[in-house]
Amino acid sequence: MKHLLENQVKADWLEAKAKVSYSDEYGGESFSATIRIKRDSAIWMVFKKFSLEGARALVRPDSFFVLDRLNREYTAKPFSYLQKEYNLPVNFQGLQAILLGNPVFFSSQTEAAVDSSRYLLSQKTDKLTAKYWLDGTKMLLSEFFVDDFRNNRSISVVSSDYRPLEDKQKFSYFRSFNLKGGGLGNTHVGVEFSKVEINVPQKMDFEIPDRYERVD
Repeated sequence: MKHLLENQVKADWLEAKAKVSYSDEYGGESFSATIRIKRDSAIWMVFKKFSLEGARALVRPDSFFVLDRLNREYTAKPFSYLQKEYNLPVNFQGLQAILLGNPVFFSSQTEAAVDSSRYLLSQKTDKLTAKYWLDGTKMLLSEFFVDDFRNNRSISVVSSDYRPLEDKQKFSYFRSFNLKGGGLGNTHVGVEFSKVEINVPQKMDFEIPDRYERVD
């Protein structure tokens, strides 16, 4: 637990460039993304295909907004809708932690074990089960699992390719996300980061053009 806490990425700001692959039961897509995080305030993302912006998203602790550039539409919903629509078993702080590559803690009661060549820490509440696997050599978080068993949804995150940031913190440059739950099937997201910068304030431009139609 001490290693898990010490190796968390600590940053007031983060900007990252990434290649993203997405697949579900209906097909798949790949695109590039810019991700910006202002700690505990906002997550801002721009998605591009062939250098053209296709969508822009802004996530706040209580809400999220999406601009669909291709269809000139926008979405404005509470954060709870994002949880339900994409089987996301965490709140804003949990999503922020996952993007940073940090664990999401739910309980101070933790059980420890050895699972093959990795250490396993487990937590459970009346709503959630969480498991954290640490690499047995470097003591870095290699896998993370959250099961929201009351709502039948879960997420697993595999992290690899750790590299040092400018202040000697270690950041996972490759993530594999698997989301399951409800009648929505399984969703897989792969993220390969190429450039990461922390603690430099960034712009989060997000304006909804008057000509855009709201989608409910």
